[in-house]
Amino acid sequence: MSSPQTEPGASPTGLLDRYLGPDATTLDRLRVALAAGGGALLGLLTVPAPPLERLLLALLSAELCAGLMAALNHSGKAWIHRPEARWPRFALHLVWQSLVIAGFVWLFRDQDVVLLLDACGLLVVGALAVALAPAAAQRGVGLVALLGVMFLLQQRHGLPAAGAWFLPLCYARTFLAHLPQPRLESS
Repeated sequence: MSSPQTEPGASPTGLLDRYLGPDATTLDRLRVALAAGGGALLGLLTVPAPPLERLLLALLSAELCAGLMAALNHSGKAWIHRPEARWPRFALHLVWQSLVIAGFVWLFRDQDVVLLLDACGLLVVGALAVALAPAAAQRGVGLVALLGVMFLLQQRHGLPAAGAWFLPLCYARTFLAHLPQPRLESS
C-alpha cells in the first residue's frame, strides 16, 4: 500500500483530505457521508434528551461514525499508517477520542469524572495493546480490548440504556478501525 507523498493544504479541501486520506475516491467520500448521516440520526433519534443535547450527541456521533468509516477505507488506512510521525498521530487520535468521550460523559453522565478517567485510561491502555501487538494480531487484540473495556466500564459504572451504543462505537473506531495496520495484499 503506497502512502501519499504530499501533505494536504489548509484549505477546506485539504482538511477533508486529512480526514479521509488524500487518495479518497468518490465512493470513499460517499461511504463516509452516509456513515456521518447514520451517526447523526442515531444521536438524534435514540436518546431521550432535550433538543440541544440531542443535537450535540448527533454531532458527536456523526463525527464518530464518519471517522470510523474513514479509518476503514483504503485511502484512510494509507493516510493513517504513513511511516513518518506515527506516535504523534497516535497521541493526537487518543486526545481527540478522549474529547469525544468527555463530550458524551458531560452530556449523559452528569460530568462523572471517575467514569471519564476510567474510560480515557482504558482507551489509552487498549490502544497501546493494539499498537504494540504484531501486525497480524492487531485486529484480534483490538476485539479483546473492546470487549474488555466495555466489560470493565459496565461492571464499574453501568451504561445509560439509551446511549449504550456510543462508547462501544468509540472504542471500535480506535481499536478495530484506526489502529490496526492495513493488511498486506497477497500476490
